[in-house]
Amino acid sequence: DTPLLPYAIELALRGRVGIMNFCNPGAISHNQVLDLYKQYIDPDLTWKNFTVEEQAKVIQAARSNNELSPHKLWKEFPQMLPITKSLEEFVFKPLETEKAKAARK
Repeated sequence: DTPLLPYAIELALRGRVGIMNFCNPGAISHNQVLDLYKQYIDPDLTWKNFTVEEQAKVIQAARSNNELSPHKLWKEFPQMLPITKSLEEFVFKPLETEKAKAARK
């Protein structure tokens, strides 16, 4: 599959108009992103999650998690990767460190 930018060009060539959410299907949590970072970049990375109470002390508004609908884009490009696979393929694997490779052996 490919990153999302070529899809924009292809949509223009197809004459498609309207609102499209340029996002991969699915959702990913902060912890899942950190797990990928640890796997591919820094195997020594550690982190501690906030509790809801701790979080409330440092942010002014309540937290919201949103998932944009990729359905119009996915209908045009059914080969589009889910968000986790896309991040792994196009962000983390290309940046993989020797340290991370060695830690997995």
